[in-house]
Amino acid sequence: MRVLIFVLTAMMSAVAFGAQQVGGVVSIEGGSMYLKSEDPCHRYLIASNNETALNALVKLAAGDFITATGLKNPGNCTVSIDSVEYVGLRRMLGNWYSRDAVINVQDFNSMKYYPAQTVVTKGDRVYTSVSASPVEYNYSLIPGSGKEWVMFLSDSKSTTFGTIQFNRGSAVMKIYSSETGELNKTLLLYRMTPGQN
Repeated sequence: MRVLIFVLTAMMSAVAFGAQQVGGVVSIEGGSMYLKSEDPCHRYLIASNNETALNALVKLAAGDFITATGLKNPGNCTVSIDSVEYVGLRRMLGNWYSRDAVINVQDFNSMKYYPAQTVVTKGDRVYTSVSASPVEYNYSLIPGSGKEWVMFLSDSKSTTFGTIQFNRGSAVMKIYSSETGELNKTLLLYRMTPGQN
C-alpha cells in the first residue's frame, strides 16, 4: 500500500509542476549518466536534485531502461529527473534457477516461471525436472529501498508483488501476499550460464 501511495504522489507532483514523462536507455561514460534519445541531442546528461530519484539512479547500470518524470532541456542536452517510475534492468534478463523453479526473463515486461517437479528419490538424493508448462507473467519494476527493487507480477489469474535484490551472479526474490502483505516465498536465484542444463 505504501508503494502505491508513493507512486500516486510522484505522479501528482509531476503533473502539478509541469514535469513530463521521459524515458530511454541509460548509458554511462566517464562517471556521468546519460539518457539516450532519438531527437537532435542523441543523449541527455541526467541530473537530479531529488534524493529519492538520485537513490534510484545510482542503482542503474548501462543498458538499463527507465521511465521517469522530469524536464528535458534541449538547449544544453540535459534532463532533470524528479522521480523514477519504472525500470527495466538488463541484469535481470536471461535464465535463472533455484531449488523451486527455473525463470526465463525474456524482456523488460515478461517472464516465464517453470516450477520444479520431483521425479524420483534414490536414497538421500532427489532428482527433479522442470515443468514443460510455465506460468507466464507480465512484470514491472520500480525503485525500492536500499538495494531492493519492487516487483509487480501478474498472470492470467491474479496480480501480486515482491522484491528482488541482485548480488554477483545471484538474486534474492521475495513474493508477498497481495491481500495480507505477508511473505509467501523466498527464491534464491542463480544465473544460468550458456550451455548449463
